[in-house]
Amino acid sequence: MAGAAKRQLTSEQIKKAFPTVSWKVNNHVMVKGDASPFNGNISYWVGRNSKLYSGPTANAIKRQKNICPHCNRKFMEIDGAVELHHIDGNHNNWKRKNLVALHRECHQAQAIHRKRIKDGLVKRR
Repeated sequence: MAGAAKRQLTSEQIKKAFPTVSWKVNNHVMVKGDASPFNGNISYWVGRNSKLYSGPTANAIKRQKNICPHCNRKFMEIDGAVELHHIDGNHNNWKRKNLVALHRECHQAQAIHRKRIKDGLVKRR
């Protein structure tokens, strides 16, 4: 077998063994610039469906346009954890209109949580 024929056969075998996968199939989206989940831009990572911010909490943050309804400040990593609050106090009610994302401090400031802490039902963090 001549050198060119061997190269052709090798190229064909490589293509069969390692088929190309389009960007659309693998759904990879490049991270913008020097973005990091730890630089305080929670809204960027919520928009990317990051594992750090996903599910009902991420959906609530998106609905609220990255703003805490209690203090009207943006959610930033330096502010601490973002918690999901059940407006009616029923933790079995996961309806969208019953869920709101709050800063941890704002969440603990809610009347239902202040009462539970005062009565000793919840330990302070």
